[in-house]
Amino acid sequence: MGHSAARSLGSAAGVDLLKRALRVLLVADVSAQTVRGGAERMLINHVRALREAGFAVTLLTRQPDPDAPLRIEVADGVEEHRLIFSGDRGWQGLRQLSRQAKRWWNLRANAFDVVISEQPFVMWALLGAGCTLPRLQICHSLACEEYATRHGLAWGLRARLVTASMRRLERRIYRSADRVMALSSFTRERLRRVMGVLPEQVVIVPGGVDLSRRAKIATRQQWRQQLGWDGPVVVTLRNLVPRTGVDLLVQTAAILQHTHPDLRWCVMGDGELAEPLRHLCGMLGVEESIEWCGFLEDNEVGKRLQAADLFVLPTRSLEGFGLVTLEANSHGLPVVATPVDANVEVVPQIDGNRLAVAATPQSLAREVAAALQGWPPQDSQHQRQRMRQQVEQRFGWPHHDQALLDSVRELVPQLVPQVAPE
Repeated sequence: MGHSAARSLGSAAGVDLLKRALRVLLVADVSAQTVRGGAERMLINHVRALREAGFAVTLLTRQPDPDAPLRIEVADGVEEHRLIFSGDRGWQGLRQLSRQAKRWWNLRANAFDVVISEQPFVMWALLGAGCTLPRLQICHSLACEEYATRHGLAWGLRARLVTASMRRLERRIYRSADRVMALSSFTRERLRRVMGVLPEQVVIVPGGVDLSRRAKIATRQQWRQQLGWDGPVVVTLRNLVPRTGVDLLVQTAAILQHTHPDLRWCVMGDGELAEPLRHLCGMLGVEESIEWCGFLEDNEVGKRLQAADLFVLPTRSLEGFGLVTLEANSHGLPVVATPVDANVEVVPQIDGNRLAVAATPQSLAREVAAALQGWPPQDSQHQRQRMRQQVEQRFGWPHHDQALLDSVRELVPQLVPQVAPE
């Protein structure tokens, strides 16, 4: 599409913008109402950054469930509009989104100046509805690859056809965008190899983290007492799906149970593998040392990150950035991770983090044992504070926010009033 759509808006619109804010349509497949993972967290922070920059923001997504309201307010002055969606993840669901997007867009085709899209499916429906506005497309990971990892044990004709169809859909989304934002070099390379997106069309903008609401280091012992944690505790926060590798964590616990009998494990998150993973715990005899918390609200997650001694990120594949690494580090919690995809880029940037030599339980067990050697460390509070400072310097949201805003302004320069430098 290039920048022709932006130029076609005309200079009159640029003059008009002096009297109003730039109108941004933010498109996503997830809701900003509740944080359930990195996608929602990124979306919420993008809403915040755009609003703080003075842009008028509207969010378009799909119903998270068929009974959910079709419009909610997610921030001061920001409405989330939801296309009616039954939850069907196949072609029936896409056709439904297509119909609903046409109805929605026909009423609002002249209401926006630029589009930022976070995921592919609602954006695909909006393109079909006739949206040709300048667009920044954000890529966390490729949906077709994640689908393939979830269906690897049932890789029949249907799974192959669905994966191929999703790949074609995503190629249209990413190749038609004016600009693509990736969170890591790994994701940019996947965009090149799988989607055919030229590297020069992709800007790499690492994810960020907000340290302003983090509890003080001094509250760590308070949380440990409240949770009943006495000895060393290792935590993780993951969707329980194949690619996140929580089965590797369970096997790591089994390897260490004899040399570290007091070691406890806490798994936060839910997903399709919840029951199989609990069954694996029973088979390996570690059901007493692993606590399965399920989905937790942000404050409960923060409490456990603050109180734990180590975070394990046992990814098997498709770690597009690993925002959870920064979440753990922002609480002063060191991370042990598998050397998979963007983990290799992100994890070593903070002192105290460790990369295993391979994505195996044996390698993870060696790094966990080394990280916990001499527990509890004498200068734990000082180490945690230093880690928080590094995260703030290298991955504070202001760095990400500025790159996001610059990318938007580059798409519609004639619509952004020029401000003389101070």
